[in-house]
Amino acid sequence: MAPRFPVALFDLDGTIADTLPLIYEAFDAAFLPILGRRHTDREIRDMFGPPDHEIIRGRVPEAEAADAFNRYLDVYQRHHPEFVTLFDGMDDVIRRASGAGVRLGVVTGKSRQTAIVTLRELGVLDAFPVLYGGDDVERPKPDPQALVAALADLRRTPGEAAVMIGDSAMDIAAGKAAGLQTIAVRWGSPDVEEVDALSPDYVVSTSAELCEALGV
Repeated sequence: MAPRFPVALFDLDGTIADTLPLIYEAFDAAFLPILGRRHTDREIRDMFGPPDHEIIRGRVPEAEAADAFNRYLDVYQRHHPEFVTLFDGMDDVIRRASGAGVRLGVVTGKSRQTAIVTLRELGVLDAFPVLYGGDDVERPKPDPQALVAALADLRRTPGEAAVMIGDSAMDIAAGKAAGLQTIAVRWGSPDVEEVDALSPDYVVSTSAELCEALGV
């Protein structure tokens, strides 16, 4: 049986990999020496949208932004092995989709630099020939700019089925704006009501359900 979608775009944080605990630690390393307090997990999630270095630049004095991002990056790289894992079964999803001939890409809001760290450390970088970080485009998700560029790089032909897979309302909104079908995953840290309000085409709670939705 042929896969349902010849082209599939994945979000990274909260979809492929459980990166949030590391992101919380890295942002605290960036902010704490300057702002003098730790941020709650919710406060940090509410910052998401721009890439990580722009989030930091927007919240600290410009003269301290470079050092703050260097602290963020240092913690992100050094502590990646102890904090970050693939979500259960995602290695199987990626292997099966790739083996079925699905052309795969990653579209993430985080910086390209930290996205490559995560995909490389988890051993799946080579499965994704196309990667767009939030700093690769002028308008990150929920704008569809990165998705449209990724689809072009993956040589999607007019009328060819394609899908965006993610855990957040930004992912679903971007997918719909790009004219794609959408799959919402229930792991990660989804804002369920916001996601459901956008009526994704599929909602999955396990990697097996994701494989079924993809037809692989």
